[in-house]
Amino acid sequence: MKFSTVNLTLLSILLTAATYAKGKRYDERGNLLSPDAAPAQAVPSESAKPAEAAPAVADEGAAKAAPGAAAPAAASEPAASAEAPDEEAEARRQQKHSLSKVYLENAEMYLRSNRPDKALEFFKKSQESGEDEYSREARLKSLWLRARRGEANLEAEAEGFDDKLKIQALLSVADGYQACAREKLKKPECLRDAERLLAYTSELQPGSESGKLARLRLGLLLLETGRHEAALPHLTQTLLYETSPAKPGDAGKLPLDRAYYMLGQLYERPWYHKDAHKAQVAYRQVLKFPASPYQGVARERLAYLERFATGYARP
Repeated sequence: MKFSTVNLTLLSILLTAATYAKGKRYDERGNLLSPDAAPAQAVPSESAKPAEAAPAVADEGAAKAAPGAAAPAAASEPAASAEAPDEEAEARRQQKHSLSKVYLENAEMYLRSNRPDKALEFFKKSQESGEDEYSREARLKSLWLRARRGEANLEAEAEGFDDKLKIQALLSVADGYQACAREKLKKPECLRDAERLLAYTSELQPGSESGKLARLRLGLLLLETGRHEAALPHLTQTLLYETSPAKPGDAGKLPLDRAYYMLGQLYERPWYHKDAHKAQVAYRQVLKFPASPYQGVARERLAYLERFATGYARP
């Protein structure tokens, strides 16, 4: 009885172990595999499907977002292409402007250092670097410097300027010849050319500021050379009929204060045209320019004439 009970117990244990061993798997060496590994190998596609589907969904979202993202880019392309040439042109223009300005400043530096050859070299570079206000100023100053050195036939070159710069170019050449006449006493042709160009410029535009400036400069030039009789009509033609009110900046544009003072000096001279009343009128005009350096001497002459004036010199 004991044997049979032991046998039954062993049999039940074996049956139970066999029942539990049915679902177990072993490798080629006989080692028991993990229970979690079997389902992963048995059904690999179930876990892979969501991972494979995710990129597809992302691609679809990217595809849907692509037209919306491409539309602004396509709309901005014409504006960008239209602005690009303008920006390039502006950059080139600024570069030219800066170059012409740098060359002009270098030329002026050499001019102050009394090196006219180098100044002319940089004036030329400024003109070649572009057409702007700095290159135009370089052209005018180059003409003035060449005239100051006594170079001939510059009038024809000044005539080649456009209408806006022609008068300024002629005045620059005339001023250069006047400076040449002052500095080089052995060049009388400089003085003749200066007088001729100033007279010609005053006749081109007699009512303009440039015409008045040319007349005044011609009158002052004749005064410097002692030709008082010839200078008087150029001054009176401009000054006695000048009706525009004086402004603080007028003396810089037109040398009216100096011209009025010189006219007063002419009327004080002991000659046929002496006239104390006209001299006083001229000196009072000088007082209308607050920043004029001739105000002090004009007041002194007025005080003298009011006390000692004798009127006309002629009967």
